[in-house]
Amino acid sequence: MENLNKLLNFQQDICNLQYTINLLKWELKVSAPKKSEQNLIELITYYERKLFELQTSPYYGQLLKDVISDKEFSSIDDAEQRYITSMLRRYEENKRVPADFYAKYTEFKNKSTVVWREAKANNNYALFKPYLKQIIEMTKQYYSYLNGSSNDLYNVMLDHYEIGMTSDVIDKLFDQLKVNIKPMIPKGEKKLDVPNRVEYTDQELIDCASTLLDYIGFDMDKGRLGIYPHGYTERMCENDIRIAFRHTNDPYDFVTTIIHEGGHGIYEQNISSNLAKYGNKSVENLYALHESQSRFYENILGRNINFWIPIYDDIKKKLHLDISLEEFIRILNNPVPILKRTESDELTYCMHIILRYEIERAIFSNEVEVDDLPDMWNEKMDKYLGIVPKKDSEGLMQDVHWAEGDFGYFPSYLLGSIYDGMFIDAIEKDIGSIDDLLKTGKIKNITSYLNDKIHKNGGAYTSKEIINKMCHKEISAEPLSDYFVKKYIKKI
Repeated sequence: MENLNKLLNFQQDICNLQYTINLLKWELKVSAPKKSEQNLIELITYYERKLFELQTSPYYGQLLKDVISDKEFSSIDDAEQRYITSMLRRYEENKRVPADFYAKYTEFKNKSTVVWREAKANNNYALFKPYLKQIIEMTKQYYSYLNGSSNDLYNVMLDHYEIGMTSDVIDKLFDQLKVNIKPMIPKGEKKLDVPNRVEYTDQELIDCASTLLDYIGFDMDKGRLGIYPHGYTERMCENDIRIAFRHTNDPYDFVTTIIHEGGHGIYEQNISSNLAKYGNKSVENLYALHESQSRFYENILGRNINFWIPIYDDIKKKLHLDISLEEFIRILNNPVPILKRTESDELTYCMHIILRYEIERAIFSNEVEVDDLPDMWNEKMDKYLGIVPKKDSEGLMQDVHWAEGDFGYFPSYLLGSIYDGMFIDAIEKDIGSIDDLLKTGKIKNITSYLNDKIHKNGGAYTSKEIINKMCHKEISAEPLSDYFVKKYIKKI
């Protein structure tokens, strides 16, 4: 198919530029000396502009249209047809964004992220505030271009991260969870102390992370680890998936972060090569489905005592722990409100996402000013979790998302957990008891199942389509609520 070959050749140029940009961003975040940051930001901006020019060129748009209108298009695999169709949709959206604005927006997001890191480290909201205000305004402008209007921008953002998702649907799901979960959250209890806390070296953490990632099915020959203040996974290309994590001396925060990011990495490593060839960002507009995989590994699997039975002795040695497996699991599953989202247990975590979602809606409905965000944050923390941060570095500055302009992303985390509640039944019906598979060290059977049902499809099918096919049900928060009741109320 001549037209398809032309498209793939052009797409390779796009992939090469995206790969370069992703590598430079990794350097900026993880490896670069402080005085090189501005140089890297300028270099990233230069390549981002070149990439945008390719992605919005009339030639690229015509190539996509020619392939779709070709009489042989219907002979291509269905998932591949969907990818090409979605590429044309993204092309038409990107064409609405002025190139000069896109370059400035990209540059400012990188600057904002660097300032956020400094402001968080020094608990200096005054330093970050003007950048946050500007990033909000530029994000509004960006989505106005994509949408063609300035109306209902937050729903445009939600759809950008999870296609087909609206605030009406999220309100219904999150309200249901609030009613069911809030009574389960204990009051007056404290987070259990970490026994025998030790000072880990970076290399000790990297070695332990490699062991855990290999165990769950992440291919370390196609992965690399780095240290950064906020855990994240970055796809460089099909055979290069990077995972960054925060240096911490809390082994529980460490293992849950690694297993979480490993779920993201496994998804990216197992996308069908027929789809991966179309770009470095192979799962666009399905971030909740992506988060469902990271949170499934972290919570449904990683907080289950049976997950650890085959490997605990090795992990215990690597992390210099001097406690039994039972005590380790008790600390890992202790539902107590704490300030930091990323260190929260799976139950109280839900409220962290709900408050962020509600604040984002207020921001983009013009109901709150940047000056008042710390107060709104603290009021909602008190309302939902009964605790209030004493400093903004533990409050609204704890996450990097807003500095990067990723408004609309936070709901993906909780939507992902809602999906997980539904996946439990599907897995146990199709391949057997999760407890039994974990206890006997067969976690990779679960990984292979998820590879086949979800990962190989990349972003070809919507979350709703995946869930309907796997679970034969509409999206509901009830299975997740049932999981929490069984675990934290009935103690079965």
